[in-house]
Amino acid sequence: MNTGNTLKQRWRRGEVAYGGWCSAGSPFIAELIALQGFHFVGLDAQHGLFGYDSILTTLMALGRTGSTPIVRMPSGDPAAAGKILDAGAHGVIFPLIETADDAAAAVAACRIHPSGRRSFGPMRAAQSFGRDPRDVSDGAACILMIETMRGVENVEQIAAVESIDCIYVGPGDLAITLGLPPGLEPIAGTHADAIDHVRDTAVANQLAVGMPCADSEAALRLAARGFNFIPVGSDTWWLTAQAKSEFARLSPSQR
Repeated sequence: MNTGNTLKQRWRRGEVAYGGWCSAGSPFIAELIALQGFHFVGLDAQHGLFGYDSILTTLMALGRTGSTPIVRMPSGDPAAAGKILDAGAHGVIFPLIETADDAAAAVAACRIHPSGRRSFGPMRAAQSFGRDPRDVSDGAACILMIETMRGVENVEQIAAVESIDCIYVGPGDLAITLGLPPGLEPIAGTHADAIDHVRDTAVANQLAVGMPCADSEAALRLAARGFNFIPVGSDTWWLTAQAKSEFARLSPSQR
């Protein structure tokens, strides 16, 4: 059954997408998070513990949940991105996009001729998008990560590249490039101004725009500011916080 890309459908309807973020590399944890109702689940193959085999089994686990699977790639390697999309990811996040050339290379990795250079072989992707090359190509969400001041300075040229779906702000690395401590919240001044500039540019180019956040309150603030691709927390943070909280309730004698 061709189900299409529900994340891209939400964006076309002007709706916000809230997602769970997974770094632990566990298909079961990702499945549990998806079943709570998140619109998408992000699998972190850049800083998280996912490799190809665990991504594949996680994509299978997510298949019954209705949550859109998105994978953050460790690099811009087009062969790796194509393989992940063929395995059933409905989109990929390319890190460290700094120029229009970087953006064009990311698009080429997601799209099949004539829009790109991705080789045709949808494997599991055919379960969602069928086997028409145009549908397979259009089904993939191409998400570009802006996380340096160089990327911010070039964001107008980046956003103008055809066939991008979403620009995703990385606030931590962006802060580091400004000589500031990394974190998820905008820091008043140049950091917050840069984030707003990326958001405004994405919106002006009719692109979705995203940024990660720590919790639901922060997610609602981002949505009110015009963001519509919002990963909330992460599996490892939630597990650590809950375990710490439960242990803190034990009496000193039980510790």
